[in-house]
Amino acid sequence: MDYWKTSLVCCSLICLMLTGCKESPFDGAKAMAETEALVGIVPRDAGGGGARRAAVMLDGKLKALGIKTTIDTFSEETPNGKMFFNNVLGRIPGKTKRLIVLVSHFDTKSGISKDFQGANDSGSSSGVLMELARVLQERGPYETEFLIAFVDGEECRTQYGPHDGLHGSRHLAKQIYDAGGAKMVEAVVVLDMVGDKDLNISIPQNSTRKLVKELFFAAHELGVRPQFRIGPGNILDDHVPFQIAGMPAVDVIDFDYGSASGKNDYWHTASDTLDKLSIKSLQTVGDVVLKMIENFQ
Repeated sequence: MDYWKTSLVCCSLICLMLTGCKESPFDGAKAMAETEALVGIVPRDAGGGGARRAAVMLDGKLKALGIKTTIDTFSEETPNGKMFFNNVLGRIPGKTKRLIVLVSHFDTKSGISKDFQGANDSGSSSGVLMELARVLQERGPYETEFLIAFVDGEECRTQYGPHDGLHGSRHLAKQIYDAGGAKMVEAVVVLDMVGDKDLNISIPQNSTRKLVKELFFAAHELGVRPQFRIGPGNILDDHVPFQIAGMPAVDVIDFDYGSASGKNDYWHTASDTLDKLSIKSLQTVGDVVLKMIENFQ
């Protein structure tokens, strides 16, 4: 027994000397547990009772971390008439008024099935965001404030447009802009579809270039740069409303989610289930985003 203990200690010391590795404050297993809790609420399409229950649960979890929160309920026109949406917002104070906004949508695509999990889209990103909130709250205060934003209504009903999709992010971006806070925002980091076992983050080209460089540098520092690349084109996602409002934003997304590379046949289907996800992928994304954030301090 003593031999094995000594061997483990020696291996740990060698790891530290050769790679500088250390135990991460971000816990991928906890992020997976948060993902599972959210995915347990089905379905979560915007405007339905499931989405409201999910918002209440997320709000309660942030409160349990000691974070001051609010559920911002608002209504907007949609192809199905006026609908109510619920953004869950948590504020972690910093030493200055500089602000970093961390975003994940928690709603699921409507019309898939009555028990549609949406494990990767939107469970995985919400699990990572909740775990990031825990770490930032425990390790703070940082120089920057953090706005933890679980936004509703990202998914469109028929086709993305001014009254269909991106409801929560558009509403929040307008609130920040109208309050004069856009100039204080150093970064908006949007997480979406980050749990695939075969993780290949492909940053859309319409992300803010400076933030892409910061993200890639953090990935390089952690030795996972090959899993982060620039995607082939633009993506309309929750980062866009913030950019329109004059805030730098990056979309951290793995938009290749399927049974084989390029098929994307799990996305927006009943196959988007928990068994497609891995703790390792959540750990990788959480570590990189946390490193990027702490490099801003």
